[in-house]
Amino acid sequence: MSSESGIRTFRGIDGLWKEYSPELLSSITGLRSDPAVVWDWYRTRLMASEGVVPHAGYIALTRFMKKRGSLPVITQNVDGLHRISGQIDVLELHGSMRTASCLEKCGYSTELTKTLVINIPPLCPGCGAVLRPDIVLFGEPLPQDIVSRSYRLAEECDLMLVVGTSVQVWPAAGIPFAALDSGATVIEINPVRTELPRNENVLSIRRKAGEILPLLTGAEEDNI
Repeated sequence: MSSESGIRTFRGIDGLWKEYSPELLSSITGLRSDPAVVWDWYRTRLMASEGVVPHAGYIALTRFMKKRGSLPVITQNVDGLHRISGQIDVLELHGSMRTASCLEKCGYSTELTKTLVINIPPLCPGCGAVLRPDIVLFGEPLPQDIVSRSYRLAEECDLMLVVGTSVQVWPAAGIPFAALDSGATVIEINPVRTELPRNENVLSIRRKAGEILPLLTGAEEDNI
């Protein structure tokens, strides 16, 4: 989803992990050992996302949500574009880069802005500890309540849209398989082939989300 809005992915052709070590730049160990280096990288990512707006695929899902009354969205993205586009029930498996909080968990939390990272690493005004972006770092568990609800939704749904994911990172990668195991149909939208099986319950569309989601949801009729 986010790559079409201009945000670089991690595991795609031009993925960030091809240039940077996740063990250093996106781990709790790296943040504690060299917070200035880690925050310099996150500051760069924050600046790169300036001016990025949700594309037509996001808006289509928001319009569809309003028509239906609800539409749970499970995402591995941390850019916050689902919420910016107006989607309400967003399960962020890997957290969000829109906020930061105290690394030592004193309770302080704030919006993650350019002003906050003028001087790095940013420090907690309450206890003086280093702040951290509110994403799940390597070495940390995913939020169990969100993971549990995501699997429950997968097991209860009749139809799941799987958009853009590589289906490589577990436990998130297991969510489409949980839907299939429960008898649901999966529509996959991805320009490249993934690990999802080829069977009668999986329809794979090798196109971009911004092109296909307005058609699938009927949003194109609303003049998106």
